[in-house]
Amino acid sequence: MTVATSWSQITGWLAVHHPTAATLVNPPATPVDLRYLQAAINRPLPADLVELLELANGTQHRAIRGSLIPTLYNLIPVMEMLSSRKMLQEIQRGIHGSGPWPGDSHPAGHPTTDWLDSFLPIADAYDAGLIYVDLRDGDQFGCVVEWYAEGSGASAPWWGSVTEMLDDVAQALNDGRPALQSYSNGAVWPAKQLRPKLAEIDDGYLRWFTAHE
Repeated sequence: MTVATSWSQITGWLAVHHPTAATLVNPPATPVDLRYLQAAINRPLPADLVELLELANGTQHRAIRGSLIPTLYNLIPVMEMLSSRKMLQEIQRGIHGSGPWPGDSHPAGHPTTDWLDSFLPIADAYDAGLIYVDLRDGDQFGCVVEWYAEGSGASAPWWGSVTEMLDDVAQALNDGRPALQSYSNGAVWPAKQLRPKLAEIDDGYLRWFTAHE
C-alpha cells in the first residue's frame, strides 16, 4: 500500500476503535517544518517519511493511551525528532569524542552500538526506547530500526522503510493479523527472539501482545 492509503486505514481504525488517540494525531507538518528538518539533517530524507509528515506531524504522543506503533511506540513531531537526535548526539560525543565513528562508513541497516549522525528518531516509547530511520547510504537507506541506549544499541531493521512500517501496522489493525512477522520469522537478521505482535484494546489502551504460535 502507499503511505497515504496505509495512514488512512490506521486513522480510520483509530476513529472507530480508539477515538481518543485519533484526536491526538497532529496536523500535517508545514513546508517550514520540512525545510527546517532537511536543513538540520543536511542529508537526503526518505520520500515516504516526508509523505507521512505531510499527512501528520507525528502525534501528541505523551497523551496517547497505548502505542500506535509496535511494540511500545508513538510517532513524534519534527521538532522532537531533532531534539531527541541532538541529545543522543551529545551523549555519543561525551562518551566517544567527536566523530566520525566506524559505523558512519557502514551501509544503512548495519548494526551498531553507537548513535550516529545519520539516524533520525521518528517515534519514542515511555521506557526511553526509540525508533529511527537510517539515513546512511546503501540498499537499506530509510529502513526503520529500534534503539535502546541502555541495551545493545540498534536492532536489525524492523521494517525496510516507513512505507513498510505503516503497511504492517494498517494490516495488523484492520485485518487482525500479527505485525512484525518478517522480522520475527528470521527474514531480517537477527530475529532476536522478537515474536509477532497483535493489536488489542485493553482497558482503554492500544497494546501489542505477543501472538500465539
